[in-house]
Amino acid sequence: MEKVEDHVRALLAEHGFKLLEFSQITRNGTTQLRVVSDRETGSISVDECAMLTRELRHLIIEMKLVPDDFRLEVSSPGLDYPLREAWQFKKNIGRLLKVRIPGPKGPKEIRGRLAEYDEQAGLTLRTESQVHQFGQSEVLSAVVLPEFKSPVELKR
Repeated sequence: MEKVEDHVRALLAEHGFKLLEFSQITRNGTTQLRVVSDRETGSISVDECAMLTRELRHLIIEMKLVPDDFRLEVSSPGLDYPLREAWQFKKNIGRLLKVRIPGPKGPKEIRGRLAEYDEQAGLTLRTESQVHQFGQSEVLSAVVLPEFKSPVELKR
């Protein structure tokens, strides 16, 4: 039996999207499928999530991938979704990040702007006073921080 996740991944790839997370849970006879998707450049819109939901629903029914009644949720990763893949770091160069790395007294957080990312060298994070360089394997977690600009800054 082919895995539902493989079909979901293939359909997303046909449309230029990446599968970040897939879960399938059956409770009380209803299977719940949750798909988190994104793309390497740009973002995924609500309309694109709706389109993917329709196409995945059609695929699942047509191929009878789930035997029972099912619920399907397709979403974007959201701002607080952790960065894990190299393409996610590259996509967010120039953005403000919160990175957790191991420290001598336990994990420590560094907030700074992602200046560079290289799969071999890792990431370079600039704070107001320092430049930090970490290998990706040193990063315990990394998320993009929201940045809000005042109306005065937006007019510049």
